Amino acid sequence: MSEITKLPKLKPIVMLYSGGADSALMLKLAQMSGRDPFCILIDYGQKHIEELEFAERQLRNNGVYYQVVTIKDYNVESGLTGEGVKGLYEGVSIYNVPARNTIMLSIAAGIAESKKINEVWIGSDMSDYYGDFPDCKQEYIGKINQVYQIAFSYPIRVIAPLLGFEKEIIIEMLKTSFNIDIESIYTGYREFS
Repeated sequence: MSEITKLPKLKPIVMLYSGGADSALMLKLAQMSGRDPFCILIDYGQKHIEELEFAERQLRNNGVYYQVVTIKDYNVESGLTGEGVKGLYEGVSIYNVPARNTIMLSIAAGIAESKKINEVWIGSDMSDYYGDFPDCKQEYIGKINQVYQIAFSYPIRVIAPLLGFEKEIIIEMLKTSFNIDIESIYTGYREFS
C-alpha cells in the first residue's frame, strides 16, 4: 500500500489587484511562494476604469477568487479622479490621489481580518518611489505595518514584494519568466514591451 503524499496547505493572503504589470507579477510571485491569493479590486472613481476589466479577466483566466469594492462619493480631485486635473498637490506625483493606498490597504486589511488572514499584499514598486507617491514608499509600508500590529483584533502584515523593482524589470520578468503577453495586462508602460 503506497502512502498518499499530502500537498502542503497554501497560505491565504489578501492582495490588492489592479490589472497592471505590478499586480500580474505579484500574483505569480504569491502563487510561486505557496500563497493562495484572494484579490481585492477597487473602483475608486478612477478615470482609467478599464483597468478593472483587465483585472477581472486575468483573475478569471487564472482561477483566482476576487471581490470588487466600490468606493462611492469620495469625490477627490486628482490626475486620476474627478476632472483629471494633474499637479494639484505640491511635493507629490501629478497623479497623486489623496490617501488612495491608505484607504485601499485599510479595506483589504478589514477583509483580511474578516477572513482570518494575516497578510495583505500591495504592488508598490520603484517607479512609485521615483514618481513620488508617498503611500507607496518603503517608509510608508514600514509605518503602516506598525499601525496594523495594533489596529485589528490580531496583527496584520502588509507585504510589498516589488519594492525596489524597476518597471523595466517587472515587464521583463512577466515576458521571460512567466510568458505573459503584455497586451493582456493594463499598463501605461508599453514602451518596454
